[in-house]
Amino acid sequence: MRVKDRMRRSLISVAQSDTLDHALMTLKRFNIRHLPVVKGDRVVGIISDRDVKKATPSPFDYPTAEEFRAFTSAVIVKDIMTKEVITVSPLTPIEEAACLMSQKRIGALPVVQEGRLVGMLTETDVLGVITEMMGATQTASRIEIEIPASPGVLTEVIQIVERQQTEIASLVTLPTCEGARRLLILRLRTINPDPVVKALTERGYPQAVGEFVH
Repeated sequence: MRVKDRMRRSLISVAQSDTLDHALMTLKRFNIRHLPVVKGDRVVGIISDRDVKKATPSPFDYPTAEEFRAFTSAVIVKDIMTKEVITVSPLTPIEEAACLMSQKRIGALPVVQEGRLVGMLTETDVLGVITEMMGATQTASRIEIEIPASPGVLTEVIQIVERQQTEIASLVTLPTCEGARRLLILRLRTINPDPVVKALTERGYPQAVGEFVH
């Protein structure tokens, strides 16, 4: 899966010359948390709801709403935006984009193709992909098991499950603290994982734990 498969194509942006008041209203109106700053169709910056809140004083500091509005209308986007923007291309693998968000601690990535802004990918979009990859959007049973990080082990586990006439909805492996082992999480299209757990235990995987989840 690539960024292009999940990015938001309906773009909402602001210009460098727009006011803080305009940026604040835009975030509220569209219920979003990040705004790319563009010059034409080129990304020149980005601002988040955090940037806007940091730059916006408390309304209680001003005697009237008009004076508060006067202040927020005097500050422009160029003064509060982040100028060094981290971007991805539409063909970036979704997991690489997720890793970049985690490493840089950012909540959104402008998607750029040939220098032009063509989309936005947010942490909400990435979480949606992870939820689907884990099979959490469907009713299923879940089995968690530690397996040796050796060739052929994963194939054997899959064969054990399939011999129980049970369909695998999703499969994820993660490293454990011990480098020689991996955590395997299976979601199965069945409401009763007990036969699979029993078969895994008899085959030498006594740590298999199964449960029905909604």
